[in-house]
Amino acid sequence: MPDPALLHRIEIVIQSLHEPDVRCYLDEAFKCFTTEAYAAAIVMAWSATIAHLVHEANKIGLEVFQYAFSKEYPERKKIPGKPEELVGDDDKAFVQVCNQMRCLRVASEDLHRFRVRRNESAHPNNNPADEHDAERFLRLCLTVVIRPAENVCILDNTLLVEYALDRGHSAATIVSLVHPSYQVSAATKVMEAYLNNSGPEYDGLVSVWYRVWDLLTETDRNRLWRKLAIEVVRALKGRNEFRSCEEVARFIVWPAPSQKHLYRDFIARQYIHELKRKVQDGIFSSEDKEFALWLYNKLPEGFQRQVVHLCTRWLVDRVKRGDFNGADLDFNAWLKGQSAPDQQTRFQVIRDAIVRRY
Repeated sequence: MPDPALLHRIEIVIQSLHEPDVRCYLDEAFKCFTTEAYAAAIVMAWSATIAHLVHEANKIGLEVFQYAFSKEYPERKKIPGKPEELVGDDDKAFVQVCNQMRCLRVASEDLHRFRVRRNESAHPNNNPADEHDAERFLRLCLTVVIRPAENVCILDNTLLVEYALDRGHSAATIVSLVHPSYQVSAATKVMEAYLNNSGPEYDGLVSVWYRVWDLLTETDRNRLWRKLAIEVVRALKGRNEFRSCEEVARFIVWPAPSQKHLYRDFIARQYIHELKRKVQDGIFSSEDKEFALWLYNKLPEGFQRQVVHLCTRWLVDRVKRGDFNGADLDFNAWLKGQSAPDQQTRFQVIRDAIVRRY
């Protein structure tokens, strides 16, 4: 006799389903099961399962599906134009691609056993399906279809990096699909992949990083801030052979200057210390100036004053050496605008010196 609890659960799921085709298939599976047509119940349950997975694959996106197909079957020349093209003729491949997309809530091996039993049930054979078989696969079907397709998630922390390296910036569109349980580990993998490699294919990770950062809680971000602080120190000491300290800085998602932030302030002190050292050693370059100005806009007022001070010292040294150009007039005017009233005369002197010698 069928398990009453299972029958009740099937009825509830049928009523809750959003996809008409999935609801229809599962309803037919239910009717077959209650009339002891167990083989037909398995066939209909499989149809409901596959129909639901098609909806999930389309929700994640065709590009990701095609990427997963190419990765799973690199030898195949013809890439499906949509997930539905695999269904029916090649259910095995469809399940494998879904597994590659990391969206399955059940083991792919279980789905393949389901698929094989469905194929046996659809044709005369010496191993007819019984109540136990039908019940087993109906439960598996329910596990798959009970989650609305619009709530599909990527249940993995590596697909994001792999897809981004293959497809670039377009990977940012699937960031929101990463399950919350995997967001921190996915962010960590994106960060490590970017900081420990170089090349244009890794540039697409920056936009992915910004998107996944937005999804994290402050607690999760703080875990990553500590790692970022360590990477900044490594880069400033020349211990990162792939990324410069400027690239690491531009990778960081800086909090608002008005916001108090322990790690941001630590990192700011490291960068300003390095810029001051370059000014003192006479190796501060125009590129360093541009980076200092970029950094200025990310920092609280106290650090901004330090940036203005070190840039002013650099400009004074340039003027004394006679190593300046017309752009320095604009830079001097900007520095004057950021400085206190008692410093204004100094910038007038610098301006007069530039005008006189230029």
